[in-house]
Amino acid sequence: MRIIILTLISLLGGSQAYAFDINPFKKYDGSHELVLNDENTQKAAGVVASIIIHPVHEELTVRSFNLVKERRMPGFERINDELIETVIRGVRWNDDPLNLLPDHPIAWFDNFKNASENSDRITSHYDLFYRSHHHDLQFLHAMASSDQEKAGDTLKAVMMWSEFSYKVASGFIPIHTHLDKMHQFLSPEAARSFKKHFTHDGLRKKWTPAYLFSLKCIREKVGSNLFTPLDCSETDWRPMKKNVQNIALGSLLHVIQDSFSDSHVSRNPEYEGEYSLIHGRSKINNFNAYTKQSFNLHRGADGYPRDFEAAMSEQDLNLEEACAQVISNVLLDRNKSKKGTHWRKTANYLENGVFRIINPNALAGAGKYE
Repeated sequence: MRIIILTLISLLGGSQAYAFDINPFKKYDGSHELVLNDENTQKAAGVVASIIIHPVHEELTVRSFNLVKERRMPGFERINDELIETVIRGVRWNDDPLNLLPDHPIAWFDNFKNASENSDRITSHYDLFYRSHHHDLQFLHAMASSDQEKAGDTLKAVMMWSEFSYKVASGFIPIHTHLDKMHQFLSPEAARSFKKHFTHDGLRKKWTPAYLFSLKCIREKVGSNLFTPLDCSETDWRPMKKNVQNIALGSLLHVIQDSFSDSHVSRNPEYEGEYSLIHGRSKINNFNAYTKQSFNLHRGADGYPRDFEAAMSEQDLNLEEACAQVISNVLLDRNKSKKGTHWRKTANYLENGVFRIINPNALAGAGKYE
């Protein structure tokens, strides 16, 4: 879910969407708390007036890991502070795929503003940052990319990313595999969707999951409407395998978490109020499209969910349990003897549970936020 830019309320339109916050200036310290990173305190202070930064995604992720440990779910013994910290990096990746934050917060803001003002010009040739917030990669946030998109098509894209990120996270897809070879590891339908979104027209063919999840780029503003070319020279070309896998896991958790945002997805049962609920949720009525929504109404679902501190429901879906189940499956699959064996189980759990839709032909909606 997207970082909320206060000054964009009156400035920006376009097809971007916003939901639960992240806080790129906080780190996990091993005590189940997220604390301000001293190295970035000054940078955070410089943008705190422009960005609402509550660590909702991060806190939900820590809760989910704690649930795996408390229930001693398969793979719990693999959980340590380093694992949680790098998965949190992945949870932030969907909002910041070029890793502009936290080192370049002003550049992040300037690029977001530029993308918002030019959203109708963005194509598949644009970078991941522009496309994930304003174009065809909005499935990274469990949201339709246009108001004409059917729920079944959004689900296919969501499941494609779920399969890819899960298989990278579990070790089934080697991290240095070229993206144009993904058809060797993905189901036929997922492979077609992956090609459409990532290597169509010969683009990004020689990228790898290691490069994709380690991108570190900068593009500075040089004038009112001019920007320098994207410079990704700081990207780590040979990152540690476990870091790439953990970031991929975090990216998948982000999609699951976003699917519980009421402004992104309309679930059963429906309820009054412009806020999100993460406990006792059921099937999906619609994936929403921001083009149909009012920013001010949408804003109500952006902060902490109304039932954030409430006990989990004994019926239907709880966000923390959904994330915990996926975490457990991934960690179990990292055993060499079991590598890749739990994807089918996970796919069924996601498609027929977490992301289950009522009507595949339902067009993207607005929920309560029109």
